[in-house]
Amino acid sequence: MNHWSCPTCNRDYAYELDACTWCHVPLVRVTPVSAEVLATTEVAVPSVGHEDVPYWCALVRGADGVGSIVKLDYAINVGETLRFGRHTEVDLEVVGILGTGVMGRGLAELLLARGHRVVLCGRSEDGLAAAKAKVLDRLGRVMDEEQVRQAECRLGVAVGYAELSSCDVVIEAVVEEMEPKKVALAQAEAHMRSDAILATNTSGLSIDDLANALQRPQNFGVLHFFNPANRMRLVETAIGGRTSPETAAFLDEFSRSLGKVPVRVAATPAFAVNRALMPLLNEAVRELEEGVADAEAIDEAVRLGLNHPMGPLALADLIGLDVVANIMTNLAERTGDDTYAPRPLLRKKIADGHLGRKSGQGFYVYER
Repeated sequence: MNHWSCPTCNRDYAYELDACTWCHVPLVRVTPVSAEVLATTEVAVPSVGHEDVPYWCALVRGADGVGSIVKLDYAINVGETLRFGRHTEVDLEVVGILGTGVMGRGLAELLLARGHRVVLCGRSEDGLAAAKAKVLDRLGRVMDEEQVRQAECRLGVAVGYAELSSCDVVIEAVVEEMEPKKVALAQAEAHMRSDAILATNTSGLSIDDLANALQRPQNFGVLHFFNPANRMRLVETAIGGRTSPETAAFLDEFSRSLGKVPVRVAATPAFAVNRALMPLLNEAVRELEEGVADAEAIDEAVRLGLNHPMGPLALADLIGLDVVANIMTNLAERTGDDTYAPRPLLRKKIADGHLGRKSGQGFYVYER
């Protein structure tokens, strides 16, 4: 988006020259702060992992009227304003991540791709080594070798939370259960600077209950990313009764700096998306129990009939059946509505160790 301008005749050049071809004076580099999106298109490129790795090309026009085409790793709509560089409010050096599961790794991938330094915290050296290898493998599908090497230099791993003292913001992404989250949040906060922001990626646990474990609840809020974190644009942001206005504003601004669209939701059970999604997943499991159709047919019918990108049973496998059941159980308990309670077949899958993609089998069987 940079262009070069002649300070004498004001002619603009899309490429760098030693001097203006008309005035023969040195050109001045112009770096716009923002631009209006005039048109956009999505491009999918087959990757080594046999996936479609999308990117977006946008035709934009800066405030000075100069047009350009930019490549983005996130979707953007016509009429939106594209901002270049990071905002001062979120010019962050280091982001900590608690957890090495699917979401923890996805957040690390997203943040590294955005140029952040990342401290990934886990419970064991072996788990961290495996998580690091997976993150770098994923980045290698969309980056060249030099970019991956630079990303690896920005990725630190740590057993425990002592390394979080260098972080500007820390995102918790451990198991979706109240007590483990409380323990992780409290231990992380003990090592963080007093001005650092602590956020939870909970799918809908009570933020005020989680905040009870903290000494600085004013610096705490919800950043609920969706899987896969590098592709899904939505981030549900929520605040508790003791969250400060500054922290509340930061949650939205930080999300935007990552190319996401923050949607502020009330701190109610499961927020907005999962409150609507969980009954759909549960009913799909009921249909499978009752023999309405097999898993493939149920998913195909819902996908085509509702224009969803994937069917509900495949989505449950992607999320993790244990995570789905935890969200449903929490919803049922907090709302007092048993219709949210996970179906018997879902519970049986979990008891058998069939947790979805991460275990190699759920409603479908996957190559590990």
